[in-house]
Amino acid sequence: MVAKEVEETMEEVETPQIGEEELNVPAKKKMEILDQKSFEQDPTNLTLMMYEEDHTIGNSIKHILSRMDEVEFCGYNVPHPLEDKILFRVQTKEGINALEVLIKAFESVEQIFSTIRGKFEESYEQSSS
Repeated sequence: MVAKEVEETMEEVETPQIGEEELNVPAKKKMEILDQKSFEQDPTNLTLMMYEEDHTIGNSIKHILSRMDEVEFCGYNVPHPLEDKILFRVQTKEGINALEVLIKAFESVEQIFSTIRGKFEESYEQSSS
């Protein structure tokens, strides 16, 4: 009987969720433009660091960018296999902002991953019925 009362009490008590903003911990950067001055002078060349990412997103974005007409060069590398970050480089044709092209690539990758997830969930539901 006591065990049941303890379980019911535990269900009623809500444990507070402490987020980073409540602890005044600064949010981690996900991306950082390297050599900001150079990018401002020539917006067709962009070099950035993406934190907490790996080959999955790096190769996906590179693949999308390499198929875009506006892009002259794109590539990425993982500086060290034990660090969760990738170095990304995009160079576009004259007069085309590399950051805008990169944002379009992010949107395309997001749409592709969303489609894959939808098809996976649909297939999973069909197989579990």
